[in-house]
Amino acid sequence: MLATAARSSREALAPLERPCPYCCSSIPREAKKCHACAEWVVGTSGGIAAALLRLLALAWAALTVLGALGLWTIGQGIVRWVWMHAVDQAITPHVVNLVLYTVIAAVLLKGLMVSIGLALLARLAPRRPRWWT
Repeated sequence: MLATAARSSREALAPLERPCPYCCSSIPREAKKCHACAEWVVGTSGGIAAALLRLLALAWAALTVLGALGLWTIGQGIVRWVWMHAVDQAITPHVVNLVLYTVIAAVLLKGLMVSIGLALLARLAPRRPRWWT
């Protein structure tokens, strides 16, 4: 009896509205979404699509790095072959290294840019309340 009276007095003293954490407009205390900025004011999750995009971004980055390592390994074999079989005087190991490192840099930059783009897309996925899913 005493506990229910204390709880009802606390509820009576508590404000009926609270500020939105995003736009600071007044919203009802029990509101789940702000009427002014349309942001959820309850706990949210990105959902399965955002999780899959993040996983794809990580996998893409890992495959990009592995591909660059594979290119470097193959390139080192080509450099050794050029060193041993000097067929043309213009093609030296330094020229092969320059071409090799340029290709590896291009593969790494493009692959990591795609990976970052996928991660940014995951952040743009609409957020839903945890109870919605």
